[in-house]
Amino acid sequence: MLLHFGQVPTLVVSSADVAQEIMKKQDAIFASRPSLKANNIVAYGAKKVTFAPYGEYWKHVKKIYVAHLLGHAKVRSFEQARMGEVELVLEKVRHAQKMSNSIDLTEVFNLFTVGTLGRVLSKSFSKRRSALELIEQVAALYYEFNFEDYFPALRYLDRFFGVESKFMNIFKRWDAFFEDMITDHIKRARNNEEDGGFIEALLLLQANNQLDTELTREHLKAFLTDMLGAGVHTTFTTLDWAMAELMRNQEIMKLIQEQLRKITPTGGSGMLTNEDIKELTVLTAVIKETLRLHPPGPVAVPRQSIEESRIIGYTIPKGTTVFVNIWSINRDPKYWECPDEFRPERFIGSTVDFWGNNFQFIPFGAGRRICPGIQFAMYNIEVLLANVLCKFDWELPNGMKPEELDMGYAPGLITVTRNKRLILVPK
Repeated sequence: MLLHFGQVPTLVVSSADVAQEIMKKQDAIFASRPSLKANNIVAYGAKKVTFAPYGEYWKHVKKIYVAHLLGHAKVRSFEQARMGEVELVLEKVRHAQKMSNSIDLTEVFNLFTVGTLGRVLSKSFSKRRSALELIEQVAALYYEFNFEDYFPALRYLDRFFGVESKFMNIFKRWDAFFEDMITDHIKRARNNEEDGGFIEALLLLQANNQLDTELTREHLKAFLTDMLGAGVHTTFTTLDWAMAELMRNQEIMKLIQEQLRKITPTGGSGMLTNEDIKELTVLTAVIKETLRLHPPGPVAVPRQSIEESRIIGYTIPKGTTVFVNIWSINRDPKYWECPDEFRPERFIGSTVDFWGNNFQFIPFGAGRRICPGIQFAMYNIEVLLANVLCKFDWELPNGMKPEELDMGYAPGLITVTRNKRLILVPK
């Protein structure tokens, strides 16, 4: 569907066939990103990899991400950070269990995700709640209407209505947060304190002139914005939805628990590691089905065409913004039997995956601009879900029945969270 959002030509894609045309067959034409006010301010002029325009800069930055943060070997090397955060979660749950209290798993999952990402960026990271508060404020900017994105000629009205000042006030706090992280690293380096995090790796590359592109302080902050800003919501949302779906589908949860409790843990404190659970097909199927029903982003990060093209007989102008409706595609009855039902078994024995090869299932996008952090997110989701299911039984509070659990959606475009927090009782 070709529309105009204000003065901007906009294509909304809601079928797997057209998504494949955009993200595979004509991927190079649709590989860029539109200029958005929130990115230009909060993302330091679109310097981060998620929203950088397609070109040499984006290619260089993506290489840095893969080599030093998101490559498979690198993700595996972050096990200590991952398991440290898993242990903190288990301690919180044990305390609630001991006191016969309920626990807010939505908050627990959120803090786990922030903590894991923070430890990967810097082993000394400790400001989980401060980071989470800022992430929420920054995410809200993407829902804020502004004239610049839709009526560029009227961008001056953003100042008149206070939009500009609101964006800048949040940005100043965001910028100060990252400035403190980087400054702390530099001080530690001067004292010969090794950290081993992503920030240290980038600072060393910069100092040794080992980068193919310029890396200023702003670039470094943009990279940190990408990790914390983009990584937190997608991971915690999937954990939250997966656990909620399992509470409504007790037989599936019991089956996973039986399989998990047969495994001999190899992690410290008796925790299951990613290596321990790599063959657990039912757990993988549950996560895939959660991603199908509740994709981290209901609409893919918008793309922009860099030249005129033809899509299924229609002319698409240069500069068109493209929204791929992942939500609709993942529930298309053409590909999915009973598409609105939670049926993990549909993925057992299936070759359909989330790596962008099967366009009826693209929770992380596809093509050149597929989410670079899939492996990172999956390791975190799998290992935490496995441990909280293995170590505890779970009940709904106050005698609530599974079918009474609220599965409504909170409004959102970047991520869609549950309407209510997930409060459960560990046993």
